[in-house]
Amino acid sequence: MHQLLKKTFKTGALLGAMTLMGAAQATSAFEGRLANGTASSTCTVSGANKCAMFYNATLDLTILNDWNIGTGTAAAGSAQALAETAGAKQTSFTGWFLPTGDGNLPAGSGNQFKAIWDAAGGNFSSLSAQFDGVQSNYYWSGTEYAPGSLYVWYFGTYNGFQGYDVKFSGLYALAVRPGDVTAAVPEPQTYAMLLAGLGLMGLVARRRSSKQQ
Repeated sequence: MHQLLKKTFKTGALLGAMTLMGAAQATSAFEGRLANGTASSTCTVSGANKCAMFYNATLDLTILNDWNIGTGTAAAGSAQALAETAGAKQTSFTGWFLPTGDGNLPAGSGNQFKAIWDAAGGNFSSLSAQFDGVQSNYYWSGTEYAPGSLYVWYFGTYNGFQGYDVKFSGLYALAVRPGDVTAAVPEPQTYAMLLAGLGLMGLVARRRSSKQQ
């Protein structure tokens, strides 16, 4: 009986340690972040436990979860102002801007919109399941159409189409910012599991010491 109890304690301690390792190593295309920058694996797209933003490690880009911050023009920074204001209001961070979206470039730093679209699943249903308030419409990018300064690239979320339009058109805005807003920190429940594992290990050590005495 004593051996069985000791084995159970060891197993519990091992599971606690493995849980912590799993939480630290678990990755996904988009990692949840709370408004204050805390990394969260349990926040959701919408609802009471809503993520304020998501981080994509491949792009090294943080994306505001709210995709319905309003419409504006690309002229005089109207859409850009929406991104800056919404990002600063909904999180503890500044430095938000419109994502890049050069339709002549592959997904990547020069075409962040395409990279986000691909990472989310490449269709409207998967995009709207990943982010809150996604509109089946056109979104301004922050990239001018090179042949003419009056035009700016846009992204169509309903099918991934990329084109360009005159800056004075009113399209939706999206806010992103470079880098991650936080280092990955285990959540409270992860700490609790670790402490439980350490407690079990301590109990086993004390029982062993008592038996030897």
